[in-house]
Amino acid sequence: MFWQRRRYRDERQLAAALAGCRDKIAIGLRRELCRLDALVLARLLADLWPQLEKNTREQLAALAEEEGFVNAWLQILKQGKAGEKVAAATILGEMRIKRALGSLLAAMGDRDEGVQMAATAALIRLRDRRCLEPLLTALAEPRRWPPARVAEVLLALGTDSIPPLLDLLGRGPEDVAIRVINILGSFNDERVLPALERCLEDESVAVRRAAAMALGETGCGQGAGSLKKALTDPVGEVRAAAARALGKLKCKEAEDLLKSCLADTTWEVRVAAGAALAELEAARDEQEMEGEHQDGLAGWRYRSDQKEAPLR
Repeated sequence: MFWQRRRYRDERQLAAALAGCRDKIAIGLRRELCRLDALVLARLLADLWPQLEKNTREQLAALAEEEGFVNAWLQILKQGKAGEKVAAATILGEMRIKRALGSLLAAMGDRDEGVQMAATAALIRLRDRRCLEPLLTALAEPRRWPPARVAEVLLALGTDSIPPLLDLLGRGPEDVAIRVINILGSFNDERVLPALERCLEDESVAVRRAAAMALGETGCGQGAGSLKKALTDPVGEVRAAAARALGKLKCKEAEDLLKSCLADTTWEVRVAAGAALAELEAARDEQEMEGEHQDGLAGWRYRSDQKEAPLR
């Protein structure tokens, strides 16, 4: 028994033993894991987690709860140093510890960017809809919660985020509305189009510009009609955003309008229109090349004794 305990005291041997687990974790191995410092265990498991069997992961998550490691990690996440917080957030996320939700949300507003990113990654793994409300509230507090991190989690929650985002867009102030618009643009979902199209008529130039850019990011061609109208917006930066968006959507029907924008009085619009036309041209060339490739293959079939043989 003494030899068995000694063989697991080296962290590399512990890692190898865990990676090799295919059934129940051996009593001796479990004992040695329990003897580890909470932070040491967090780092060991975080590095090893992708290699572990599902059954082993489940046993380790149960062990962490039973032996108080989860409580220790939550405390580290609250009061530890930056590197320690990263390790705690990572393993809490890997283990999908639901009760860590509040602590991870708080850590997303940490001063250290590494901690923010680790907490964000953990929340993405959790995919817990309960964080929707605090995340939406966080969009109004950019100094406390980085909007980019908030957006990552909202996007990870999928289309469940769309209805509350649309609701917030309708009642939020301009700065919040712009953040919401930017997030909505990342969804390739037709449900976001009506709201973004309405924003193209907003009295705020910043909102109209953000809406034009977001419509291009959605990849939904149905928004092209509103973007073509936006090419006549009285403000040049909105016209430029609309031109860039039409290019991203590869909207062939807007080609003539984009060509007319090359004579726009605002240089930004001219540049945007030129870039959009270049995208349309590239898309056209790509389609032609694909067509030629298909035509070249027409009339041929595969035979076991000859790679390409003409059809008869």
